Amino acid sequence: MRIVVDHNFFAIFTIHKSDIITFIATQQRMISRMSAPKISVLIIDNEQEQINHAVGLLQKNLLISEVETVTNTDHAILKIINNDPDVILLNYPSKGSTEKELIEYVNTKLPETTLVLVAETKEYAAFAIQNGIFKYLLKPIKKEELEKIINIIHHTKQRHFQSRIDQIIGNSREEARFRLQTAKGYLMINPDELIFCKADGTYTELYMTGDRKELSSQFLVRFEEMLERYNFLRVSRSYLINQRFIRRVYRNNNTIVLFADGKEYEIKAGKAHIRKLSKFDTE
Repeated sequence: MRIVVDHNFFAIFTIHKSDIITFIATQQRMISRMSAPKISVLIIDNEQEQINHAVGLLQKNLLISEVETVTNTDHAILKIINNDPDVILLNYPSKGSTEKELIEYVNTKLPETTLVLVAETKEYAAFAIQNGIFKYLLKPIKKEELEKIINIIHHTKQRHFQSRIDQIIGNSREEARFRLQTAKGYLMINPDELIFCKADGTYTELYMTGDRKELSSQFLVRFEEMLERYNFLRVSRSYLINQRFIRRVYRNNNTIVLFADGKEYEIKAGKAHIRKLSKFDTE
């Protein structure tokens, strides 16, 4: 049996002509941050009442995208090979003749799949550990315990997902780029397109070439850490500038003029930073 759980989630990954890669994740229901792809679950159990109970709990969980059920390990092997589920709830003792092979296959071939042993007592805990299964649930499955395991798996999947995104983006172009978190999702930009950053309370405004502007929920100090190696300079508590856009430095009033796309930006700076910029034209 296969159950698809739709929580109105969709993700878009586009590459624009300007070679800025944008990753946007939105939900029609309100969420506060981008989520990694959701979790698929395979239930292996020959007791229909227990299957119905587990399916009912999983369907209510917004992190679950799909639930499949089988009654024995022989049928489960084919499901696992074809679908690579994120989580397998394995009833023990289980029906079928391929229990050992199933566990070995998951442990050796599917490192990102989590096996969870489900049993009526704790007496099988030693068996689970000996076979590399470190998640254990007692029947009847409690909602809180199942959610705890799902949350741990989701966080791990998020990290793996973001790592893949970073790798894809990093390999797509030799030029340096960094990920900018915005209210809409993630925006990948080349540091050369960023003119300056301005602190705005707990947010940071980013001014980019092409008369573009973005608002990030990250602090300015985070951008300072990311962009220091790309010739950016923190010139005050409020401003981080890209030195390649400096046009003129005024020592008399501690002002730096940046120039991009025919437009000038006046930035107030500290005296110490003005001295550091002596290589530029000054007045």
